[in-house]
Amino acid sequence: MPNVSDESIPPKLIEDALERVLASRGFRGSTRKRRFLKFVVDETQAGHADRIKAFTIAMDVFDRDANFDPLIDPVVRIQAGRIRRCLEQYYLTEGALDPIQITIPKGGYVPRFIVKQEADPVECPDAFVDPEPPAAVGTGAVAMRPAAAGTLMPGNAPARSLRAAAVAALKRYRVVAGAVAGAVLLSLLAAVWFSAPAPHPAKGEKLAANVRGPALLVLPFTNGTGNPAQDVFVEGFTEDLIGALIRFRNVFVFGARTTFRFGSETALRRARVDTNIDYVLKGSVNQVGDQIQITVALIDANDQRYVWSNGYRGTFNPSNMIDVRQDIAVQVAGALAQSNGVIDKEELRATATLSPTALSSYECMLRTRRYWRQPTSDLHGQVRTCLERATQTDPLYADAWAALAIAYIDEARLGFNPVKSRPDPIASGLRLAEHAATLAPDSPLPHKAVALAHWLRHEPGRSIAAYETALALNPNDSDVLADLGRSYSLVGEWEKGIPLIREAFARNPAHPDWYRITFALYHYMNGRYDEALAEAKRVDQPALVYAHVVLAMIYGQTGRAAEAAYEVGEILRLEPDFASKAASEFERRNINPSTIAMIVDGLQKAGLAIAPQWASSDGR
Repeated sequence: MPNVSDESIPPKLIEDALERVLASRGFRGSTRKRRFLKFVVDETQAGHADRIKAFTIAMDVFDRDANFDPLIDPVVRIQAGRIRRCLEQYYLTEGALDPIQITIPKGGYVPRFIVKQEADPVECPDAFVDPEPPAAVGTGAVAMRPAAAGTLMPGNAPARSLRAAAVAALKRYRVVAGAVAGAVLLSLLAAVWFSAPAPHPAKGEKLAANVRGPALLVLPFTNGTGNPAQDVFVEGFTEDLIGALIRFRNVFVFGARTTFRFGSETALRRARVDTNIDYVLKGSVNQVGDQIQITVALIDANDQRYVWSNGYRGTFNPSNMIDVRQDIAVQVAGALAQSNGVIDKEELRATATLSPTALSSYECMLRTRRYWRQPTSDLHGQVRTCLERATQTDPLYADAWAALAIAYIDEARLGFNPVKSRPDPIASGLRLAEHAATLAPDSPLPHKAVALAHWLRHEPGRSIAAYETALALNPNDSDVLADLGRSYSLVGEWEKGIPLIREAFARNPAHPDWYRITFALYHYMNGRYDEALAEAKRVDQPALVYAHVVLAMIYGQTGRAAEAAYEVGEILRLEPDFASKAASEFERRNINPSTIAMIVDGLQKAGLAIAPQWASSDGR
């Protein structure tokens, strides 16, 4: 068994472990990352872990002054995220055999030190049988059934050896770091499977439990700098981009071996490719002075049509070149593969006119993501029916199970299309979400569905833990960033929540506007009513009662009686009994009591007849 007690590890072993990490590929080119990691490890070793806060790191590592505010300047949080990713990559590659592992758990900056032991050899089967899933009760009779055993992906003997090594690593780490580390290593396992060139099914055909959607091949980026010494940088960027894209589960991304096998667009055309490729991504890296310019283009492989192109710039020097490379890779991956990204929009355009009954399981997920951006009762009914059919015809599609879980939960959360035969849709949703997480523990969406169910069951701690798991699996997922940020904010941890939502919008400016309700509430709680109103007006969701609640409370606090009366009228039009249940609804959503008091105060001033005295369910 691995030993996870920091105190039992000799300091010299930790010092050696730190030196190996600092000399690794991901750290040696970044002064900031080296200073950050060395500072937190040294402070912990000196018994000063209680000093390791954003403020002290900012002053001691980044030379900020006493006016540093982590809500305004996110440098510590951003750099910590980069370090976590680099540590993860290091221990999966260069440091796979290191006896001591250094981690920085999410939620803080204090490092942990873990002793690793060798794992017993294990065999990795090429086939598996789906576990007996729970029965789902839908608008139609949906009976989940075990799937027949089937091959996950074709491969050759070396690939099988890598699979066995990955599973052995998973066994070794399972006890060490629990679900998050296990899920991350399952991501490695998936990447190993996908790295060998192999026949790829057409869109809509069954793959492994957590991969559906179009197939994307990243070609090696070309070095346009005129300096052969930059070949290493360019090759590293191609690898970073593939790694960032693989984290998104709505696109099948070929691994680096396939990428470098073809080498160029010309070589790809000449090759007799027996794999199904839907999109090709290519690009070049150029340098002018200290500016690096990376140009990227997405091509439809079927008709050679250019779907999208963009350019990315960064200031480039020897001390930050790895950070710049990784940051741009994350930006490109997010633009392409995130929800409502370039590929989603292109695929949705091609299926927009299809009836819900004619959609494949993947196309059903595209329609579902459209519903998540603009939730309406009509679209909810369509996607719920579509997802129930998808989980019958494609029972290994974990994300479809997770999406169906959210659709059931929304019967209670949003009041959309309740079903008499499902009296507790949140419990039904949680059951499906947990089944999805069993099918694909390395996919973020099932954990997001689990988090949503726990949130509405008044279990915010378990909900936030599930969101943290989802974020660890894909730190580039703007949806998970926003959901986790909203959760922290509503329970009163604004200093954690607001930066996460800001990062979500920075990564995806087209993020659903209803997340701005949290921004409006944050400003409202701090008496910044003009800023709160500006954010609330950016929420274009007339069918969402909370969009009107936020406006009403702001107008109430600022004495704008006519506007307040209009918003109160909209609240009662959408939910005639809202006044009688408002406080209990706020409590059910785990909103901090002091925040509820301020919301109720504003609504009362707006003219909504909420009882002047209210008590939370736990007696506070």
